[in-house]
Amino acid sequence: MLADQNQLYCKPMKSTLSFYKYHGAGNDFIFLDAADLKGQSLSPKRVAGWCKRRYGVGADGLMVFTAVNNEEIDFEMQYYNADGSSGMMCGNGGRCIALYAYEVKGVSKTMRFALKTAIFQAEILDSNSVALGLQSVSIIKTNDDDTCFCDTGSPHHIEWVSEPLNEVAVFSRGQGLRNRYHPDGCNVNFVEVRSKDQLAIRTYERGVEDETHACGTGVAAAAISAHKMAKVEGDAIKVSAIGGELEVQFQENDGVYSQVTLIGPAQSVFEGTLLWP
Repeated sequence: MLADQNQLYCKPMKSTLSFYKYHGAGNDFIFLDAADLKGQSLSPKRVAGWCKRRYGVGADGLMVFTAVNNEEIDFEMQYYNADGSSGMMCGNGGRCIALYAYEVKGVSKTMRFALKTAIFQAEILDSNSVALGLQSVSIIKTNDDDTCFCDTGSPHHIEWVSEPLNEVAVFSRGQGLRNRYHPDGCNVNFVEVRSKDQLAIRTYERGVEDETHACGTGVAAAAISAHKMAKVEGDAIKVSAIGGELEVQFQENDGVYSQVTLIGPAQSVFEGTLLWP
């Protein structure tokens, strides 16, 4: 009888999956190695569960590193939003996966990696600073209400604020503006111009559906939009986010912004194991 009861309550054994967690200016991510997945796919529900704060590891997104044998690139990056949906380019995530590739996978300090069909270059500047080259930006549209739309690999709406930035209702206003341009939505950035070469920013991110402590492509979109609308000067703009200080460098020619580089802090937080599957 006892043996039957033990058999009844015996749960199937689960294997474990190694993960690392990094953050870039407070924008945090879970990292997995594709080789550890052994060909199993990640469902949106599972990714969302791991990213959910207080119930999972907690993160703004999850990335999968895939080693490649290719002279063009060092690895491939796959990105998932915190809600489990497939994501577009993430600037701070790109900086963090570069640091992960260097620290954990032995990739050189200067590297190239692919996200879908796009190729990006990153460089480890020191132990806690990473530079990421973003794609050229040509889609910058000013609106009649003095706002701006800018696509820096992810779509961004820019709202210039005159009230204190810490008093902006980012969640409610961001939620109301995320679908302004398209049903798929965009990120919404509230930006304060502090000087001719410095901005401050708070961002509501789609896919997270909440405010994040930093958004790399949003920081780049804010800097480029501010330059386009003559709110700042020069080709190196400092941007203060909740989670830290970042800098955007670029070259502008006939309205096209090239050599766009996002520079800022990145740091490993911890490593552990997830129950899998």
